[in-house]
Amino acid sequence: MKEVIGKADAEVVRFHEELDAGHSQEIWEATGADMRKATTRKQFVALLDAVHRKLGNVRSSKQIGWNRNASTNGSFMTVTNQTVFERGSGTEQFVFRKGEADKLALVGYHIQSNEMMVN
Repeated sequence: MKEVIGKADAEVVRFHEELDAGHSQEIWEATGADMRKATTRKQFVALLDAVHRKLGNVRSSKQIGWNRNASTNGSFMTVTNQTVFERGSGTEQFVFRKGEADKLALVGYHIQSNEMMVN
């Protein structure tokens, strides 16, 4: 279990590095099929661009919860982080689907941030 959580944490770090660099398109390219069914590239990239534009670069991020779920639809890991950005903070939720060779693909991203809503 620790190994899967460690992989998920590493994916969150990579996500934040790409977000800080303004690489929203690259984040989209790395998402899993479930994400592509749930939203369009345009909508997802617009969300990430808004997060970066309104909140700025990530200053720190700490995991505050996780959940693992296995079903006939696959194996999923949800990681919740409290993240501090340059211009605010937010609670981020990352949903990963475990694939071949235990590789994790991002299939869900949600953020709750008061500063993002009002900035």
